[in-house]
Amino acid sequence: MGSQLPYAADAESPLKPEELQVLRSQYEKEGEHVGIQTKFNFAWGLIKSNARNDQQEGVRLLSDIFRTSPERRRECLYYLALGNFKLGNYAESRRYNDLLLDKEPNNLQADSLRGLIDDKVAKEGLMGVAILSGVAIAAGVVGGMIFKGMGNRKR
Repeated sequence: MGSQLPYAADAESPLKPEELQVLRSQYEKEGEHVGIQTKFNFAWGLIKSNARNDQQEGVRLLSDIFRTSPERRRECLYYLALGNFKLGNYAESRRYNDLLLDKEPNNLQADSLRGLIDDKVAKEGLMGVAILSGVAIAAGVVGGMIFKGMGNRKR
């Protein structure tokens, strides 16, 4: 996926495990009184990860910041969009990305991500149509065989 995000290369390169551990340690050290910046930094590191569990936790933390700290929403939008994209939650990704583009229409990262979201949705939509078509054809064949079998019994 890294080569697909020319304006988001930083987000696509995961931190080294020891770098993520520094962020995790700081987050855990602050405990229930964790600062918003510490939480954001840790969430950012998690979103950059290639591990799905880390990405999910990063999205959860950013969603919490987005919900509880209106003054920090703008800086959460891109990483919420990116995290949801990496998790395959394209509708959520598009929602956050569109909010960012409404505020910053010339944001190259968000514009690039919009193209990727559209491509994934189109590909998966076509794949879904192909799968449904295959299921419909199989059901038609099976139904035809059953119907033919019933016709043969009556004779």
